[in-house]
Amino acid sequence: MIGIDLSTQAPHIVFMGNVAKRAVLLSLLIASACLAGCTSEEGSSDDDSAIDLVIYYDATSGMIQENVQNGQQVSFSGVELTFDYAYTNSADGNIESYYFEAGDGSSRITAQANDTGEITYNYATHGLFTAVLGAIDEAGNEANESITIRIDKRTLWGQSGTDNPSTMTIDTNPDCECDAPSKIAIDSTVENPGNLGGFGGSPVSVNWLLSGEGVERDSGQEQIADGQNAQWLHDEFNPGKQSWSLDVELNSNDEQVNIDHDVTITYIDEESKPNPLPTQEQ
Repeated sequence: MIGIDLSTQAPHIVFMGNVAKRAVLLSLLIASACLAGCTSEEGSSDDDSAIDLVIYYDATSGMIQENVQNGQQVSFSGVELTFDYAYTNSADGNIESYYFEAGDGSSRITAQANDTGEITYNYATHGLFTAVLGAIDEAGNEANESITIRIDKRTLWGQSGTDNPSTMTIDTNPDCECDAPSKIAIDSTVENPGNLGGFGGSPVSVNWLLSGEGVERDSGQEQIADGQNAQWLHDEFNPGKQSWSLDVELNSNDEQVNIDHDVTITYIDEESKPNPLPTQEQ
């Protein structure tokens, strides 16, 4: 390749070899690619950057309360959690809807932004749930985040005036694809109520038995005098995913007893931190 030097000096011929030619062409190609890349980035629309997802919630854990007496459920309260999406906004227009996926197998809950800025959900089963919270704007952009919600369970189980106690079933299967509970805590009391007038009452020997798959925990025999009671406290760590049985065995069918089990199923504290709405002081 031959070039002409047009400087103020006398013109002379400049020769450019093949290596120099290739260097010039390569420089031009690189410059063109850079210009094309800059143009492409400026024209892109990223969903994550379009929506500013701001969600406030005061709690990410709780305990279900159940009361079962003489084989009948007399009360039950789940864990109600509320999520405030009202501060979420989008650079591409108005927010159209919010949604909440509980992680317990239930369907997605969707709320229209024009109607409300909150979603409330009631957890009725225990587990370490991965919940998904998200928003969709009118341009179709979507943003979401995942949080971990811990739901424990407490059951008050009672049976009165029985000489043949029923079995209490303790189900440690979580209602999610998650780890098993970390512990079963048992606080059980058996009462040998005194006979009217204080006459004719007999002592009762009792034995608590907790059994699972290949596991048995035995309290040992304990004698309860007429009008007295006895208590068994037991923590079963790493109970796995299964159904346990809690039994009270009596050595006599002549005396009737009252039984009260207080059983909690708990998980490791791995829930996400709450994100409460900031106050003016904050």
